Amino acid sequence: MKILQVSHKYPFPPKDGGAIATLHMANGFARAGHEVSILAMRTPKHGGKIVKNGDRSSYHEVITTYVDTTIKPIKLLRNLLFSGLPYNAERFIEPGFREKLAGILTRRNYDIVQLEGLYLMPYAETIRKCSQAKIVLRAHNIEHEVWKRIAMQAKNRARRWYYKMLAERMAIFEYSYINVYDMLVPISKRDLHSFNRHGNTKPSLVVPMGMDVTENLQAEGVAGNHKLFYIGSLDYIPNQEGLIWFIEHVWTKFLQPSHQYTFYVAGRNAPASLKKYLGKQPLNFLGEIDDAGQFMRSGGVMVVPVLSGGGIRVRIIEAMAMGIPVVSTSLGAEGLDITDGLDIMIADDPEIFSDAIVKLLENQTFFANIGKNARTLIEEKMSQNKLTAELLAFYRDNL
Repeated sequence: MKILQVSHKYPFPPKDGGAIATLHMANGFARAGHEVSILAMRTPKHGGKIVKNGDRSSYHEVITTYVDTTIKPIKLLRNLLFSGLPYNAERFIEPGFREKLAGILTRRNYDIVQLEGLYLMPYAETIRKCSQAKIVLRAHNIEHEVWKRIAMQAKNRARRWYYKMLAERMAIFEYSYINVYDMLVPISKRDLHSFNRHGNTKPSLVVPMGMDVTENLQAEGVAGNHKLFYIGSLDYIPNQEGLIWFIEHVWTKFLQPSHQYTFYVAGRNAPASLKKYLGKQPLNFLGEIDDAGQFMRSGGVMVVPVLSGGGIRVRIIEAMAMGIPVVSTSLGAEGLDITDGLDIMIADDPEIFSDAIVKLLENQTFFANIGKNARTLIEEKMSQNKLTAELLAFYRDNL
């Protein structure tokens, strides 16, 4: 099968959830013996260099086009006054990228064109004109819900108004593409239910993000090292909100005063204001790190304090695959087939969140059991090879 994956995030190196999910699926296709090509936007945020490794060489080709997605005040104001499109989506509509896509489809016949997220759906018309390939929407989340939740958490009234307006526009934009695709591949059952409620009738298959569980990903840490850590993209508003909530309502109120625990924060692209804030807190802020996997495997408990946003938290899946105990808010673990107290700890109340961390760090047996059960869950339900086989069978049945 010839598969073209189209992404608005250049996934090399894979440094955020969307890029990681895209690359894991591409690797799964390639390992299964299929011809995989990637067309991706290079942007100011995702403009890394191609990684020269075995995975990279297994693709048929990787093609990029630079798209300037920088938020520009004049364009934002023009969009606000004269457009009905959400500005976040409008930034990814680029004539040069459309031309590149048309050229690729004219030059080569593909069986599947897999669009990695809602922001690629405006290019469906180009695909129809230039190719007989089936169009697949790989829905990483319900986009308008992300912005609706961000609006609900915003404290500034102007920001709250703008995010609410953005969410409303995003909902109209999102619903306008229902059934424009040939197949739908959402990342969670909850997301599929949302699509179906709004009229989806196309063949659909839920495929969560998979992990290559054949790799030796086991964490090195154990209970008793009194370490907890956070890792995430710090230019993402829900991550900023959640981290600040955790610091102010959990870390500094319940955990740090005892001086028994150490808290590490790692993340890329932190705004200057957040860097300044973190620099004043009793924690270890590391900024962007070279090897996220090694950082996570060094041990301790991972905290995932998510108050808004949507989709699957890729870092949770990565941590569970390594046998790392995770404490998350219920929203952070939304869409995952997990069991509180068995393979993860869920807490929305600050004190309960703190108690869960302490229980893991102070109880070696409980720490080990949660980590072991988490690893088993990923092996049984989120193996990339298993999920890839299911997805390819779905594609064959619907070609």
